Amino acid sequence: RGTCAMSATVATARGLGGWPARCRAFRQRTRTPTRMSVRGSFSRFGNAAGGGRGALCFSGRARAEAKDEESKTTETSATASTSTTTSPKNKLKLGTNAKQSDVDGAPHVPVLMRQVLESFGDVTLKTFVDCTMGAGGHSSAVATKHPELRMFIGFDVDPLAHTLAGPRIQNALREAQKGKHDGDGDEASSLREKENTPEKSFSFNPITANFRELRAQLNLLQSGLETSSIDGILMDLGVSSMHLDLPERGFSFNDDGPLDMRMGPSAPYSAFDVVNDWPQTEIERILRDYGEEKHWRLLARRICEARIESPIETTHGLVSAIGRVPGVKHGRSGNVNPATRTFQAIRIAANDELGCIEDVIPAAIESLKPGGRLAIITFHSLEDKIVKELFKKYAGRVPETDRPYSQWEPQPPPPPKIVKLITRKPLVADDEEVKANVRARSAKLRVCEKL
Repeated sequence: RGTCAMSATVATARGLGGWPARCRAFRQRTRTPTRMSVRGSFSRFGNAAGGGRGALCFSGRARAEAKDEESKTTETSATASTSTTTSPKNKLKLGTNAKQSDVDGAPHVPVLMRQVLESFGDVTLKTFVDCTMGAGGHSSAVATKHPELRMFIGFDVDPLAHTLAGPRIQNALREAQKGKHDGDGDEASSLREKENTPEKSFSFNPITANFRELRAQLNLLQSGLETSSIDGILMDLGVSSMHLDLPERGFSFNDDGPLDMRMGPSAPYSAFDVVNDWPQTEIERILRDYGEEKHWRLLARRICEARIESPIETTHGLVSAIGRVPGVKHGRSGNVNPATRTFQAIRIAANDELGCIEDVIPAAIESLKPGGRLAIITFHSLEDKIVKELFKKYAGRVPETDRPYSQWEPQPPPPPKIVKLITRKPLVADDEEVKANVRARSAKLRVCEKL
């Protein structure tokens, strides 16, 4: 190798034939294209501007031009690798191995299914509320495990969710009730069919509204239902796979689409309004507080400078406006694309997600019966912090303050204890579930029970 290093410049100028036999063999062995050559030419997230590299990226040794058979071999290998990566048969979304549908074919895979069912396992659920119905994955499983269910109430602002979840949940309960009565005699079965059919005994109530309106909508459905009347409430916060996997919804930067990010068509404004109309100070605030972005001031300035030339209308347009983030290599920071935090911040601001959580938890606890349970799934620290603090507050614990109290100062009185915590620490997905559905890796489940 010392001979190779000393004569590298002269030998490369004369061509590969000028190298000694031993060094030529070594040279040929190291001229195979590396993974970096493919990764640099095709961005992992579908946009060369976001990854920061638009052309082929070779190592230092590979930049030296060689002749004859070696050059032909290198070009052929690179072409084969590129064609394999971009083949129409392999149109997979790079950067994710999440399932696109669950066992029933619905376009959303519910996370922490086993943990949710165990949380409601020892509760008699006659009235159940799913505040984030989605495709009905959790609710249909709960209905299967609880044939005693008589009233189901499902909230979702997305009309697509109601189309998918309605038949699925009703079929699941029908099958559960049928299995429950399989051991009955013929006379009991005929009497049940006449007087207590699933269609008559089960009330399915889909509500196209945000779950922050829980108290008002329950009162409209049935007077007094908003107070100590519900056996179980489930919330699966954040964005669903149905939103992420549809480019026209504008939630993901993997595919180009309109900059929308609304959970439902009734939302007052979209991500387009936030990006193009909000002042720079507000964009800085949401990137810092909602996205937890270290370079919030820099990225906000870039967004505002880009929208002066022309409105930012697409997801890839927003990625281009963000550009390269300092300290990020190969378009990624650890396991997170730098655009992820910006998209999260804009989505939370457009839908006021954190404000909805703060409004719905007190109303949900008020509507529970004694012994009823509230289960909430969160996906990032901002959501989980709000849920954790409110659960502790209603469990009678003194809320944390910015400064500790001295033992000589009057201590603040603890709030009244209304619930008990079923989960002292959040339940998370096991390795098997994360391997099958990567979107479950950040999910946390907290459960409380009303006293």
